[in-house]
Amino acid sequence: MYMEQELWGNYAWDNMHLGIIPTHEEKIESLRTSNPYGRCVWRCDNDVVDHQTVIIEFEDGSTASHNLTGATSKPCRTIHITGTKGEISGTMEDGYFLVRQPDTRSGHVYKEERIELNVAADMHGGGDLRLVADFVRTLRGEKPSLSSTALEKSIYGHQIGFAAERARSENSVEEIRSLV
Repeated sequence: MYMEQELWGNYAWDNMHLGIIPTHEEKIESLRTSNPYGRCVWRCDNDVVDHQTVIIEFEDGSTASHNLTGATSKPCRTIHITGTKGEISGTMEDGYFLVRQPDTRSGHVYKEERIELNVAADMHGGGDLRLVADFVRTLRGEKPSLSSTALEKSIYGHQIGFAAERARSENSVEEIRSLV
């Protein structure tokens, strides 16, 4: 994947983010010697979770589930949100989402709208670059995008991640308490 298909180089080659791209020979030598990405994931000390389901219940009674499945044929991020007025589903790498709502007209079950995402094919669907751009806008005193959240709000997402890992490793149910 790293060599023949030239995928995920920003992970495998340390200096790529600085614009330094090693030669083919340097990559091969790196993978054979010091690069942790050259190890066989099945025969090393890698203890990264390769599958996990996290179920979250919020104070208002709403729930969310997050499923992580590693080693799939198609690396992707799929989302399906179901709410009281409809649903949103899609795969980020496909570049669009479908928004469906019940349609009460005779002969119809639902109406569907396709929303084009216009995302990049790398670095979390362009999300990493958008986060950095938004951060820079904020530092310049410009208005942040709609996706920006204050630390007081975004810290809960981090707490969920830490609690999910504790629940997995300790086989427990975790409660997240308010920071306020």
